[in-house]
Amino acid sequence: MFQPLSQKAPLAVILFAANPRGVNLEIVIPLALSCLAIMVILPISAARSRLHIPGWVGFALFSFVLSYTCARISGVHSFVGRPTGVFFSIACFLFLAAALGSVLAIFFYKDPPIS
Repeated sequence: MFQPLSQKAPLAVILFAANPRGVNLEIVIPLALSCLAIMVILPISAARSRLHIPGWVGFALFSFVLSYTCARISGVHSFVGRPTGVFFSIACFLFLAAALGSVLAIFFYKDPPIS
């Protein structure tokens, strides 16, 4: 009978089959955790009224532009597979997490109390 691929092979086999060099978990796991932390911290600071809405929008746009720039630089032929390319790839993901976190921060923003 036909079985789905997920029942035949564990997830690790599927991930390693997709990339012949394997997944570099020493980079991926801390990067995912730090991106998640950034995306959680920014809405929390917005709920505490740390920055105004135009500031969050500007921060989101600036982070997105930096993320796109780092992605373009890391894809340059002379940087692919080198530590410089890895650095720019990591920076790309961190800036993208900051951009998404600041977009989320706009939804959690509270006006400061009037005193």
